[in-house]
Amino acid sequence: MDLMNRVSKTVTILLLCLLLTGCWDRREINDIAFVVGTALDKEEDKYRVTLQITIPGMLAGSNGGGGGGDKNPWFLKSSVGETVRGVTLKEQTSTSRKLYFSHRRALLIGEAMAREGIAEALDSIGRLPENRLSALPVVTEGHAYEVLNGEPTIEQYPGEVVRELVFLYLSKPWTLKTVVNLMLEDGIDPIMPLVETVDSVPEKIDKPNKNIGVGGLAVFRGDKLTGIIKKQDTHGILVAMDQARTLELPITVPRGEGKIFFLIRSNHTKIKPIVNGEDVRFHMYTGGRMSITTNESNFDTNNENNIIELEQKMNEYMKAKITQDLKLLQKYNSDALGFGRIIKTEKPQLWSQLRDRWYEIYPNITFEVEADYRLENNGAATSPFAVEEEDIAE
Repeated sequence: MDLMNRVSKTVTILLLCLLLTGCWDRREINDIAFVVGTALDKEEDKYRVTLQITIPGMLAGSNGGGGGGDKNPWFLKSSVGETVRGVTLKEQTSTSRKLYFSHRRALLIGEAMAREGIAEALDSIGRLPENRLSALPVVTEGHAYEVLNGEPTIEQYPGEVVRELVFLYLSKPWTLKTVVNLMLEDGIDPIMPLVETVDSVPEKIDKPNKNIGVGGLAVFRGDKLTGIIKKQDTHGILVAMDQARTLELPITVPRGEGKIFFLIRSNHTKIKPIVNGEDVRFHMYTGGRMSITTNESNFDTNNENNIIELEQKMNEYMKAKITQDLKLLQKYNSDALGFGRIIKTEKPQLWSQLRDRWYEIYPNITFEVEADYRLENNGAATSPFAVEEEDIAE
């Protein structure tokens, strides 16, 4: 009986082993080339695809920062072809390891290509499961491969620099998945950060670093780039989209001389359509908390009445700034805030009438902006530094 039990258990175990598939699809690290960044450019009627690939041995030997050694822990591979996928396959034929895209941090799209349309290129990227849709797409001023060949000073490779910059710039960065969904949805257009190369040291230094920085926003209509908005003109847009991350704004003081810098600690925006027949306008409420980071004026912030006056000045500034910056979106005919989608959601019958004419109507719609920001604190110092008491504007 014991023998039969042992035989039965042995047979059962052997049969169960047949169900174990093992590591049939394993990939050894030594057989993989990790692609951490991709740059897409258009050259005449062809695509240039540039891949940024890590050198594992040099990454392991580094101390967690870039720019300190003579050699980069990465290299670029670049080719030209009729399609994005075709170029990628071409680059694989001259790479001794399997190209692996699951660790890609950023997708850089050149300005010229973005103006012609990005749908075809994103289709080839979005279909393959190994192309993670969590990568951050950005538009570059000029050629994308030039930005991907930047000189990182803190991070190990430029693709990671782009990713970290976007996370500092936006509260909820737009991923590749977000951009694709926006392209497919009615009543809203995609929008992406604009990145560029910048000199990080004075011009007098012989060999300045070619660093990378955020230069503003790239706005689209459908899958085509229609305009570039410089960073100083994007503040109102980011606030209206609840995307302001670390935004500091200078405001001229109500009395006295100089400026006070405010940091937006939190903000929330609500947009409501006001409809009269086919006449549409929007009411936008935005509010939140701010704090003073720098007082470069002689205005006394240790006075309750002055604080109330300062809040009023602050809200007037926010109202004017949002209105001014939203007009740039209308100028480029890009509905990045999704005003059309708001009508579609709240007034579906009206949207069915306006949908085909929306881009004729959108540039002329009006906004009523209401700002209600409160000053949370005025910093560790209550009075302006280096200002005599008799010179403080009360």
